[in-house]
Amino acid sequence: MSLLDIYRARRKLLERYVQRLLGNADEAAEVSQEAFLRVYAAELGEQTPVSEALLYTVARNLALTELRKRIARATDAVGEWDDLRVEDTGPSVETLIQQRQRVAAVEAAMERMAPKCLEVFRMRKVDNLSHAEIARRLDISPKTVERHITRALQLCHEAMAEHDGEFQQQQRREGQRR
Repeated sequence: MSLLDIYRARRKLLERYVQRLLGNADEAAEVSQEAFLRVYAAELGEQTPVSEALLYTVARNLALTELRKRIARATDAVGEWDDLRVEDTGPSVETLIQQRQRVAAVEAAMERMAPKCLEVFRMRKVDNLSHAEIARRLDISPKTVERHITRALQLCHEAMAEHDGEFQQQQRREGQRR
């Protein structure tokens, strides 16, 4: 499927996705079009293989950039925060989005786990049972419990490292564009 076909088929879905991030339909349409143009330029330059996922990634990055611009405009209009004695103690929008994406990466890793491995992992991390208790309940050796937990943690760490690597690459690319 060509990029143009993807855009025609998914334009409204892409705009709704971006609108959820920005909260504005007009800006979402503009960001969606800009994402399409950037991916199209990359396709013409044969810089990267084009996919629907790439289109969504570019749109998300552009939306985050727009959110940062909004924040900068808002703070410029207000003046000095120190004069107002206002403190922002909460995480940034970007941090919240990254945290949600990391959770999604771990959930995806859990979907790849073997059923017994997932069961052991949940009993340990969700139910907070000891290795001995898990072994007793599942009628397996404590060493097997340990192997399952090690494998589950390995999958989760790989998923988070992969996500963090992709996130850092996106940050570098955005920094180069500025």
